[in-house]
Amino acid sequence: MITKLAAADNTTIRFFLGGAPCGTGPDIAQGESTELNFTSYWIPNPRDSYSVMATGDSMEDARIFAGDMLVIDASMEARNGHVVVSWLNGELTVKRLHHDDQGRVMLMPENRKYAPYTIAEHDDFRILGVVTSVHRKL
Repeated sequence: MITKLAAADNTTIRFFLGGAPCGTGPDIAQGESTELNFTSYWIPNPRDSYSVMATGDSMEDARIFAGDMLVIDASMEARNGHVVVSWLNGELTVKRLHHDDQGRVMLMPENRKYAPYTIAEHDDFRILGVVTSVHRKL
C-alpha cells in the first residue's frame, strides 16, 4: 500500500544535541536540547516523497526488514548502488540498483538466499524512487 506523506505536518519533539552511546561512554544527561521537526528531517522533499511498508526478507543484509516503513523520494535520480523501489513486471520490489561492466541494469537483493535479477528488454521495468530512510518501531 502506498501512502502520501503529509507535507504540512509541523509536529516537533525535543531533540537532545550530542550522541547517545550504546555502550560505555560519556554521560550526556546534561546535554542541551532543541526541537526537531521529524517531517523535515526524515523527509526533506515531502512533495515528491511517499512511503511503503517493506515485506519479505530479500533486503535483510541492508537492514531492511518486513514491517519497516520506507520513505522514497520519487524525484531523486537513481544511481548505481542506491536502494530503489521499482515496478517489475506488475509488482513492486525493493532492491539495490546495479549496473554491471556490460551496462546491464540489475536488481540486487541483500540476502544470499536470492539471486540478482538482470533487467531484460522485454521486462516492464520502471524505477519509482530512491529509498532515503528506513523506519521501524521497537
